[in-house]
Amino acid sequence: MSNQHPLSIELANQTPHPSKPQEAIAVCIFEDAPHVSAIGLGDLQGDCEALVRDGEFKGEAGTSQLVYRAGPNGLGARRLLLLGLGSHSDFDASGLRRAASMAAREARAGRIKHLHFMLPDVEGGNERLWTQAVAEGASLGLYAVDFYRQKEDEGPELERLTIIASAETEALRADVSRAKVVADAVNWARALTDEPGAFLPPRELARRAAEMATEFGLRVESLDADEVRERGMGGLWGVGRGSEEKPALIVLRYEPEGAARTDELWAFVGKGITFDTGGISIKHGLDMYEMKTDMAGGAAVLGALRVIAQLKPRRRVIGIVPAAENMPSGHAIKPGDVIKTLAGYTIEVVDTDAEGRLVLSDGIAYARQLGASGIVDLATLTGSIVVALGDHRTGLFSNHDEWAQSVTEAARRAGEPVWRMPVSDDYKKRIESPIADFKNYGGRPDATAAALLLSKFAADTPWVHLDIAGTAWHEEDQPHAPKGSTGVGVRTLVELVCGEGPKP
Repeated sequence: MSNQHPLSIELANQTPHPSKPQEAIAVCIFEDAPHVSAIGLGDLQGDCEALVRDGEFKGEAGTSQLVYRAGPNGLGARRLLLLGLGSHSDFDASGLRRAASMAAREARAGRIKHLHFMLPDVEGGNERLWTQAVAEGASLGLYAVDFYRQKEDEGPELERLTIIASAETEALRADVSRAKVVADAVNWARALTDEPGAFLPPRELARRAAEMATEFGLRVESLDADEVRERGMGGLWGVGRGSEEKPALIVLRYEPEGAARTDELWAFVGKGITFDTGGISIKHGLDMYEMKTDMAGGAAVLGALRVIAQLKPRRRVIGIVPAAENMPSGHAIKPGDVIKTLAGYTIEVVDTDAEGRLVLSDGIAYARQLGASGIVDLATLTGSIVVALGDHRTGLFSNHDEWAQSVTEAARRAGEPVWRMPVSDDYKKRIESPIADFKNYGGRPDATAAALLLSKFAADTPWVHLDIAGTAWHEEDQPHAPKGSTGVGVRTLVELVCGEGPKP
């Protein structure tokens, strides 16, 4: 499990003059004019403009360069970390967040202990939004996946981040505090997702969720394997029965102070397949190691509840994670079997590798039993959505326009863009079965067919399905993040519930 070094984040309103070799100043550079414009830049303005004018740095998004410049009056040397933001027309909080993540990674590689970050000064800018983005991004950038590597002394870690703003205000300090809470939870969710499957079976995921809930004041209402079976959760039980590691339904509840049971309840349901071999319909072995991440949706739900418990919004929220291993064995569900779900519907299991929709069917039905008035589920569900949207946008499916718009706006503010996809009975042939109410797989377009199946369990409750198969994992190192989990979904759910932070 990750043991990320803590980062101290502070605010200042004066041009920095670092005097120690392990300090640096981060300056954002645009591709187009004005190339350099930052709050409090002072005598560094000319140096940065000269670097751009001489072609040493072009300001392309996702690029960085560490340079040394003489200090005031030619005394000493200052390390400048130049960060590319691309063009002004493309600039937003997400771009600044990525730049701050990149800065933190570059600072660690350059053995910088204290980084001074100059906020960009752009027309119509939002200093609170920029501050939060930088604080979040830098914390996210320090995430590493080297949990089990033997580490030699690799020099100092980045310990301090000073954000140079126009003033130190209570609002900015609150934004920094919120950003740290959110980023810590995202990194916690990433660490769960990157954990090897052998170390995180369903019961261990449930234990860690309960440990987190106790720390932050959430109620735990989880069900063990016997309760899952007794309550008729045939989807979750059917998927998990092939493994020696039994399934569990992880349930965490946030109840704000003074809330009544009649107050509106929102439910977040996250797919929690802690390892997915495909079951009897076994996957190709080459990339199966990535299937430890098939519980990224569940990790996002748990991470969001961790933030919600600390920010304390006036909204009742419940997190539900149907957790199981999908393994082949003599006890495993077989292609052609029929399972009965909590909602009473039967599903013919055509493909045991289409297991996520089986466990989610019970999770969504349980959310409705608990009285949820709005449901969002998150799942690394289909390769089909990756074909459709790639790795930059999450597929959003919904039965309710207003609810879909609320989630879309939350995702935009969070910097986790979504794209709405169709879900309607135009595609019902894909999930029709001659022997059961539905079947779990009917070929392409599978993302839409899977969403349509889930919609039957949401019924008339406003529901959004987020297929994060393309956005939950970096296939290789990025300038702002290592190969591995992205933690996608945490910030979107937090924005949906606690959207009172700074707006674009």
